[in-house]
Amino acid sequence: TVLQSVCSGSVTPIVLTSNVAGTLFNWNVVQTGVTGASNGSGAIIAQTLTTISNNIGVAVYSVMPLVGGCPGVPTLVIVRVNPIPIATANAAVTTICSSGITNITLTSTVAGTMFSWTVIQTGIFGASSGSGATIAQTLTTVGSNQGTVFYTITPTFNGCSGAPITVTITVNP
Repeated sequence: TVLQSVCSGSVTPIVLTSNVAGTLFNWNVVQTGVTGASNGSGAIIAQTLTTISNNIGVAVYSVMPLVGGCPGVPTLVIVRVNPIPIATANAAVTTICSSGITNITLTSTVAGTMFSWTVIQTGIFGASSGSGATIAQTLTTVGSNQGTVFYTITPTFNGCSGAPITVTITVNP
């Protein structure tokens, strides 16, 4: 495939083939916003590419096929390298009263990050899994005891998932 997309820290999945037996391949690469790409030769380009910022980086490989010392037509293979998002949660308060609303704002250093979360709740109801940039749910205690909710939030950008974070909300009766 001429256009590839990988997550930062992943290995390029480029397999080079030809319809002419005995073809060798040499490549040169220009990288922008990534590290890890290098010139080389062989039938597989397997290099670990890492973004150097919170933006998409690009490695452009110019692949030259050679048979018996005769060069063929070069092919450009473009690899987009997506940054791994890091989630940050800003909970206005981590303890609320029964029938109170959570106010958790989710952000990331990578623009365009999507967030999804799962829930483990004990002694309360009203929490549910979901997605978005804000967790605003009405939580109510089941009885006269304090309850808790653990929101496990996963950031995703262009199919690349970052490390999950957990926000704990305590619900007083």
